[in-house]
Amino acid sequence: MRYKQQNIAVLGAGLSGTAAALLLKAEGAHVTVLDSAEEKNLLKSTIDNLRREGIRVTCGKAADEDSSTYQMAVLSPGIDPASRLARNFSTRKVEMIGELELAWRFCETSAIAVTGTNGKTTTTELIAQMLNACGQRTIACGNIGKPLSEVARERKPFDVLTVEVSSFQLETIRTFHPSISLWLNFAPDHLDRYHSVADYRAAKLRIFENQTEQDVAVVNTVEALPQIRPRRLTFSAYSDQADFRLFNGAIVYRDQAVLRLSDTKLRGLHNIENVMATLAAGVARGL
Repeated sequence: MRYKQQNIAVLGAGLSGTAAALLLKAEGAHVTVLDSAEEKNLLKSTIDNLRREGIRVTCGKAADEDSSTYQMAVLSPGIDPASRLARNFSTRKVEMIGELELAWRFCETSAIAVTGTNGKTTTTELIAQMLNACGQRTIACGNIGKPLSEVARERKPFDVLTVEVSSFQLETIRTFHPSISLWLNFAPDHLDRYHSVADYRAAKLRIFENQTEQDVAVVNTVEALPQIRPRRLTFSAYSDQADFRLFNGAIVYRDQAVLRLSDTKLRGLHNIENVMATLAAGVARGL
C-alpha cells in the first residue's frame, strides 16, 4: 500500500474529493477532507459517509486554517489552486497532486483521454458505447459519471478506460499518460479561473505531456497545435485534408466511406466532428 499510515489531506468534499478520500482510506492512509464551505452547505449524506469510513472532515474557516502535518494534499478539480485552502498547503511546500493524478497511480489499464472546450462529454460517451459494442470493456468516467478514483478503487476488469478530462484536472497531472488522447476543439472559457486564454490552453495541452511516439493523438485538423510526440490522426468537417473528413454525405477515412450521415441520429457539424473523433479513437484501438 503506497500511502499506508501517511497523513493526507483531500481538498474539496465534492464527488471527486470524496472518491479520492475513499481510495486513500482503502490504501491505508490517514485521511482528512478539508472544504472551505460551511458544513451545513455540504451534502450531509456525503459527510456522514466519510466519517463512517473513519475519515476526518473539517469545514469552513477551520479548513482554511488547518495547520496539521501532512505528507501530501490531493486537490479536487473544483478547488482553485489559488484559493486560500490550497495556498495553505502550497506555501508550506506540501506535495500537492490532483484527483486525476492520484487515481492514475492506481490504474493498471490503459486510457483514452478526451478533452475539448465543447463536445467532450458526448464524445466520451460515444467512445465508451462503441468500444463496449465491439467487445472491448470500458467505462466512461473522469469528469463525467464516476470519478477516476472511484473506478480505481473498484478495480473492475476493463480493457481500457475512457476518461473525460477537463483543464482543471489536467492542471495537476504528473504521470497521467493516455495511450490515446483526443483534442476536439478549443475556445476561450473558464476565465474566472485562469488569468488568460493562454493559461487555459496550456492546461488543456498537458493532455499530450506524457505521451510518446507509440501513442496516438486524435486532433481536429483546424486546430493550431504545437509539436507533440504522439502520432496524429486528424478529423474535420471543414477540411478535406483530414484523415476523417466529409465526402458525398458520408464520413470517409482515407477515401473509404465508414459512415453515412443518414445512418446517424446526431445532427449538426459539431456532432459530426464528435462522431469522427470517436471513429478515429476506434481506429487507434484497432477496431
